[in-house]
Amino acid sequence: MLIAGLGNPGDEYSNTRHNIGFRAIDTLVAHFKCISGKVKHRAITTVFNFKGDKHFLAKPQTYMNLSGDAVGPLLEEMELKPEQLLVIVDDINLPIGKWRLRPSGGHGGHNGLKSIIGTLGEGFWRLRIGVGLPDASESQLTDHVLGNMTAREKEVLEAQMKDLPEIICMILVGMGQRAMGRFNNRNYAE
Repeated sequence: MLIAGLGNPGDEYSNTRHNIGFRAIDTLVAHFKCISGKVKHRAITTVFNFKGDKHFLAKPQTYMNLSGDAVGPLLEEMELKPEQLLVIVDDINLPIGKWRLRPSGGHGGHNGLKSIIGTLGEGFWRLRIGVGLPDASESQLTDHVLGNMTAREKEVLEAQMKDLPEIICMILVGMGQRAMGRFNNRNYAE
């Protein structure tokens, strides 16, 4: 399986809501004790073994809107099918502390997913992590997703990241539907 966390490269984006996918990959790299990644097809990639099978982690370096330009060639080189892909992204349509795991679906307005769907179609797993809608004082959605997370948001995200490896392991052993039932209704902000 290829697990791709979406974000934007560069230090100026590292603490933004839009880079939650990168943070998720960093969590998985630490959990699976991966060796430093290599740049391949415009993505930082890392390999890990789980129950005797080789799997891949990736952080596309193409910027969010062109994520498909990295993920598509990676999947092809690894000889994987779209259903062997999990994409982790931020989602403004979910409140902070919620996430939604699905085996397929649309892009929901997310440009990174839109790019990947344009390359591969809709038949891949996605884990959307809620970042909420902007406050009334924020004039643009872009300012919200490219804005830095608050201390409270970081705290909630850290709680979610503690459960992320369990979700991934469940998917890897074919229990993705069970993971959906166990985790989709949890609210880490409560």
